[in-house]
Amino acid sequence: MNNPKVSIIILSWNRLNDTIECIESVKKSNYPNYDIIVVDNNSDDGSPEILEKRFPEILVMRNKENLGFTGGNNVGMKNALGKGADYI
Repeated sequence: MNNPKVSIIILSWNRLNDTIECIESVKKSNYPNYDIIVVDNNSDDGSPEILEKRFPEILVMRNKENLGFTGGNNVGMKNALGKGADYI
């Protein structure tokens, strides 16, 4: 396997600027086969909408409630595995 598929999960809850900084940092990677999944834990600050407009190439998943760290990451991992991620 030359370049295994890597899904990077970023959990977000009402921390738009931190999430943007994290996404921009990940995008500096020179690894050729990755995607970014932001799992929003029911933010009420408009984060999901802003992230979708600013980064249309990433998936923003919206939880209907705050599932906490583990629950939010589990949502992202299920999606990544369903899309064939080799590593998360």
